[in-house]
Amino acid sequence: MEIHQLTYFVAVVETGSFSRAAERCNVAQPSLSQQIQKLEQELGEPLFDRLPRRVVLTDAGRSLLPRATSILAEIQDIKHAMQQDADFSHGLLNVGFIPTIAPFVLPRVIKRFSRDFPQAHLIVHEGLTEVLVRDLVDGKLDVGITSTPIHNRLIRTQELLSEPLLVGSSKTNDIITRAKIGVKELDDLPFIVLNEMHCLGEQVQSFCYQQNLELKIVCNTTQLSTVQNCIAAGLGISLVPRALAINDKSDQIAYRELNDAAPQRKIAAATRVERVQSFLAQKFIEIVREEYPT
Repeated sequence: MEIHQLTYFVAVVETGSFSRAAERCNVAQPSLSQQIQKLEQELGEPLFDRLPRRVVLTDAGRSLLPRATSILAEIQDIKHAMQQDADFSHGLLNVGFIPTIAPFVLPRVIKRFSRDFPQAHLIVHEGLTEVLVRDLVDGKLDVGITSTPIHNRLIRTQELLSEPLLVGSSKTNDIITRAKIGVKELDDLPFIVLNEMHCLGEQVQSFCYQQNLELKIVCNTTQLSTVQNCIAAGLGISLVPRALAINDKSDQIAYRELNDAAPQRKIAAATRVERVQSFLAQKFIEIVREEYPT
C-alpha cells in the first residue's frame, strides 16, 4: 500500500469520478485507475462499485475511507511540522574553532548568535585542525572554522575570507624602521615561529620556504600569544594574522606589510560532505564571515 494510492482513493471519493480525481491529482486517468486496482488487489476487496455515471463506495471502501483520510492528514501534519522546524531558530549546534582563529572572532560570534537565536543551544570546541576534522567526520561537530587547505575527501570547505599576514616587530626595540619591507630582508632578522602543529605555523614556514628565506629562528612556540609577547619584548619578528593586529590594544608592536609579497591565509567553514547544513549552521557561518575582523 502506497501513499499516492490512498491519495487517489480519497480524491475519487471526494470528486465522485475517476476522471475528475485524475484531474485534481494531475495524473492520467488510466494511471489513476491502475493504482486504485492495485490497491484493491492488495486489500483483496473492491473499493468502488463502478456504475454507468458514477462510482459508489463498497463496504470495504467505506471502511477504508476514515483510515485513509487520517493517514493523509497525519502526513500533512508531519510535513508542516518539518517545515516549521526547518525555519525555526532553535536546536543544538556544535561548532569548532582552531586556536589561531578563535581569540579574534569567537567572543563576538557567540554574543551575536546568542542574541539572534536565543532558543538555540550553542556548544563551542577549540582544537587543532586535525582534531576538528576528526570530529567533523565522526559527526561530533556540525561546523569547523579553520583555514585551508584541508586534505580529507570527507570534508567540504566553504571559503569565508582571505586574511593577510603582517610582519610584527617591537615598537620599543624596533629593528624595522620602514612602513614596508621586502621579503628578503627577513633573512637577517631574528624570527619567532609558531610550531607547525598549527596550520598557521605551517603556512608561515611554507611561505618562507617558497621565498627561499633562511630564517634565523630564535623561538619556536605552540601558542600565538607567546609569539605576540616575544615580539613585544623585542626578541624578534614574526608573520602574524591581521586579526591579531586589529585586536592588539597594547601599542607595543608595529605591524607592517611586505612590499613585494602577499602572504595570507584563507579562513573557511568545514563540514562533512554527506551532511545537510541545518538552518542554524548556515546562519552561524554567515555570522562568522560578517564578524571576522578585516
